[in-house]
Amino acid sequence: MRPALIPTAAAAVVIAITVSLGNWQLRRAHEKAALQARRDAAMAAPAVTLGAAVVDPAALDGRRLSVEGTFDAARTVFLDNRTRNGVAGFHVLSPLRIAPATADDVSARHVLVLRGWIARDAADPRRIPALRTPTGPVGIEGLALADLPQPIVLGGGDAALGNSSPIWQHFEAGTYARWSGLTLQPILVRQTSALDDGLERDWVQPGGGVEKHRAYAFQWYAMATATAGLWLWLGVLRRPRRAPEG
Repeated sequence: MRPALIPTAAAAVVIAITVSLGNWQLRRAHEKAALQARRDAAMAAPAVTLGAAVVDPAALDGRRLSVEGTFDAARTVFLDNRTRNGVAGFHVLSPLRIAPATADDVSARHVLVLRGWIARDAADPRRIPALRTPTGPVGIEGLALADLPQPIVLGGGDAALGNSSPIWQHFEAGTYARWSGLTLQPILVRQTSALDDGLERDWVQPGGGVEKHRAYAFQWYAMATATAGLWLWLGVLRRPRRAPEG
C-alpha cells in the first residue's frame, strides 16, 4: 500500500529543509577554514614594508605589513560598541605618520592603525579612556585591511561627526579623511605586534567556529536521517496491510 500523501509531503519538506541547512553549515565551515588558511599563510610570509607611496588596497588586502612612523594621538578615534569576552569597549584607531624614506622627503602621508581594544568606563560610557600612545618613532607590524568590518548601524550615520567627539559608532574612510584633514594610504593596518600601550590585540581568528558549523551540519543531517527513517517505519513498514479478498 502506498504511504499517505500528507505525511509523505511533510517528511519531504522537513528532509529538504534540514539537508539544506546542513549544506549551508558545511559551506560556512569550508569558507572559514579557507579564510584561516589564508590568514596563516599571510602571517608566515615575509612582511611587506609600507612606505609613503600610494598602494593598491586590493593587492595588499590580508597581507602582512610593517611600517615605521609616529602616531598622531590627537586624531585618534574610539570605535564604540566593540565587545571582548562580553565586556563593552572600544577599538582604537590612530593615524601613523609614515616615516620619510629620505631626509629630503617632506611628504606627510599617514596610515590608519587599528591598534587594539580598550574597556569602556562602565559608569560613564561617553568618557574617553585613558590611553597610552607612544610619542616617538615606532615600528608596527600587522595585517592590511582594504576595508574595516562594521557593526550594523541604525539611523544612517555618526552623530559625533558634527562635533569634536572622538567616539564614533561607525567608521568610513572618506569621512575620517575629511574630519582629520590627513592624507591617508587607502588601507588600514590591524596591528599584531606588541606595544606598551595597555591595549588588547587578541583579534578574532577567521577560522573560529569551524567545528561548531560542522557540528551543526551533523545535527541537521541527523534530523533529516531520523525523519526519513521515521517516515519509512511508520508509513511503509508498519502500515497495516489489507487482507486478500476472497
